[in-house]
Amino acid sequence: MRALSGQLDKFWNFGVGRMVLASFCAHSVSISIGITQGYSAIWLPQLNASADFNVTSEQSSWLASLGAVTNPIGGVCSGVLAQTLGRRRSIQISSVPFLIGWLLIGLGPTIDWLYVGRLITGIAAGMSTASFTYVGEIATPATRGFLQSLSPISASFGILLTYVLGYLISWRTIALISTSFAVFSAVSMQLLPDSPAHLIKGHKGVVSQGADAFKAQLFFSRNVAATEQEIRQMQQGSGPKGAEKSLRQLYLSPETVKPFVLLVGLFLLQELSGIYSLLFYAVQFFGETNLKINDYVSSIMVGSIRFAMSIVCALLIQRVGRKTLCSFSSFGMTLSVLILGLYIKYYEINADEERILTLLPLFCIIFNVLFSMIGMLPIPWILVGEMFPLRVRPIMAGVVIAIAQCFIFICVKLYNNMIDVLGFSGTIFTFFAASALTMLYAKYVLPETRGKSLDEIEAHFRGAGPEKGPAHLGRGFDNAAFTIETEMAR
Repeated sequence: MRALSGQLDKFWNFGVGRMVLASFCAHSVSISIGITQGYSAIWLPQLNASADFNVTSEQSSWLASLGAVTNPIGGVCSGVLAQTLGRRRSIQISSVPFLIGWLLIGLGPTIDWLYVGRLITGIAAGMSTASFTYVGEIATPATRGFLQSLSPISASFGILLTYVLGYLISWRTIALISTSFAVFSAVSMQLLPDSPAHLIKGHKGVVSQGADAFKAQLFFSRNVAATEQEIRQMQQGSGPKGAEKSLRQLYLSPETVKPFVLLVGLFLLQELSGIYSLLFYAVQFFGETNLKINDYVSSIMVGSIRFAMSIVCALLIQRVGRKTLCSFSSFGMTLSVLILGLYIKYYEINADEERILTLLPLFCIIFNVLFSMIGMLPIPWILVGEMFPLRVRPIMAGVVIAIAQCFIFICVKLYNNMIDVLGFSGTIFTFFAASALTMLYAKYVLPETRGKSLDEIEAHFRGAGPEKGPAHLGRGFDNAAFTIETEMAR
């Protein structure tokens, strides 16, 4: 017992324990995002069966999509708030619209109140993406991938929780329960320091004396000498070097434009490959393939797989590069939708034949979700917090996330139109072509960021060699071997 206590004390005071806690609190807001994403799947069936609301199919469509319409607005707001007020404060502010939105949905007497609540929670979901910037700046290169993976784990947990609760209790009760996660995010972040990288440059982009940044960095590193060197490097990175270019020049510089184009392309391929269409329309997919399965059971099954594989991704990302995971993930997605498309096309041509292997479409969808969660669904969001220079990081991250959310809304909204125009098999083959292209993009275009400091990533896009000096001294340990697992084993 004493040995375990000693290990935990070392993990907290000299290891990465404080980073894990801060990352969990920052990414806890993703639980609310997951609830927002999964809510329409359990909300609309209950609402349609309710005697209090006479909901038309058109109203149901708007209730489902309004949460995504306002995501881009929140993404842009997140970038501005994180740049001006700080990453921590931006995360806290995003909890306020979540709280208001869920109260309106849980207590709203008419359909109009539900519309407004859905719009507000959509804005909140977009605003909460400042957590990626915060965690990216407090983590070491060796732990950044794992700590950023807490966001998709939290979002997947939120989706699964919504599906399970939807099977047990009413949609109003779920909405009111959801307010507790917003309160937790706001309160827990109040107990943590802001990102040292934000504090070192001051609130108006001017390099501060570093007192607040020193305290924040010391909270995470617990090593005075390492903290002093870290702060000096941050001052050099946000001071003279950053002052060489005006903001306009920096926004148009290679280290900003290159990751912007790369990430927008990656998100476009992510949506075209059908990741979110398969998640949003999983139950409809089962219906299209003539599978007789309970809606809630199928939703819980898909949600459970997504949650489990998000944990697997967090463990793999510590050992395998982002590039490799994205390539492998898109390969599995390509294979699963190819088999599904061929199966569906065969029975479209031979409609009179009795179907065999009737569970094959179910397994194809399950494996598509499984492979997507290993890489192509979570990693693009993780890369947003890694690739941009400090002075433009929050704004550019907000812009990229807003664009990505526009892609999600458009692709999900047009899914039924694609079915009408291309047919079910044609739509699946479109996903196959996009997944195959994504595999090539990940293999030949996507750079590897695993194990690199944020300065080294910036230098890569600038075309310079890696910058010398300790990018992150951690706790005085060797960063190359500094991981969650090795710290717990020390």
